[in-house]
Amino acid sequence: MPMTPHKATPLEKIIVERIKADGPMDMGTYMGLCLAHPTHGYYMTRDPLGAEGDFITAPEISQIFGELIGAWVADCWMKLGQPDPFILMECGPGRGTLMCDALRATKHVAGFHDAMQLRLLECSPVLKEKQKQALGQYAPTWCDGVEPDMFEYPTIIIGNEFLDALPVRQMNFNGTEWREICIDININDTLRLYEKRADKAVLSLIPRLLIEPQLGDQIEVSLEQQEFIKNTSAILLKQGGSALFLDYGSAYLVPSDTIQAVKTHKIVDVLERPGEVDITSHIQFAEIARIAMENNVTVHGPVSQSDFLKRLGIDVRAEMLRAHATPKQAQDIQSAVQRLSGVNIKENEMGVLFKVIGLSSDPSITLEGFV
Repeated sequence: MPMTPHKATPLEKIIVERIKADGPMDMGTYMGLCLAHPTHGYYMTRDPLGAEGDFITAPEISQIFGELIGAWVADCWMKLGQPDPFILMECGPGRGTLMCDALRATKHVAGFHDAMQLRLLECSPVLKEKQKQALGQYAPTWCDGVEPDMFEYPTIIIGNEFLDALPVRQMNFNGTEWREICIDININDTLRLYEKRADKAVLSLIPRLLIEPQLGDQIEVSLEQQEFIKNTSAILLKQGGSALFLDYGSAYLVPSDTIQAVKTHKIVDVLERPGEVDITSHIQFAEIARIAMENNVTVHGPVSQSDFLKRLGIDVRAEMLRAHATPKQAQDIQSAVQRLSGVNIKENEMGVLFKVIGLSSDPSITLEGFV
């Protein structure tokens, strides 16, 4: 029985032609094209969220998550001296669910909404439309990136599952040298993984904390993540403010292969259907902290999402909601809280899988959720 011929996606055809012209493609370039190619990128062509999409994020699980983030933002604003105006920016806002819940929770904070200028960092035309529908009453404006001089007022930045989508390059230690894992093509123009000697530019990105690599160690490095944290730090230092990032990953530097592709809530091969699957990597929070400290901002955490949400009062808020809920609603609330703040790894509970890190321009400020 003859094999079904491979049917390449439009983006795969572009990638194959680029490899033919330029040679093997590093994983970061591949990941960037798969997610953000202007025409065929994953985020450019769809709403990936929810049960009908490819993955579910914390704001989609329960309103409590966004409400607690809103309380955190309001507390930061007050500790900054209630500046008017101030910038509130969310990175990767999805459908706007988190921000909707956060702003609903802060509507009675005197002066907060009047002082706020809402900015949204988003590349997806599809999701921008969803954000316009959800957040139009707050007159948001959109940004394409983060630059040190982009704001003129005190700034609070939040990002939930944003850093994990920034492209990473991947290397493997063979016992004597680092080899970079790249994308190449087979004789029939299908994609395959390929290793080559890592060049000096990518070697310079390897975390200095990794002093003595062992045979088989794999490490992921991201110039995009480093630049984002550097620029975020510059904004906070220049204007004053704080930042909060929540993502799955490790609090410590752990050499590992964490790049994964997801389609309809299932793990698939990273080379499968380029442009039609989500690709992410786990965050090395020790590296995020190191880069931020090198750029002179104060780092809080990282801590587990469980500790962070419990310190912000997730259990108290859930109890308030359950008091006015039907038995079925009360059960759903409890299940959502367990999923967000539970620590059972086998059940993929986010409380242990996700970490939270805070950045601040003022070392005298205590950020809630970290102590």
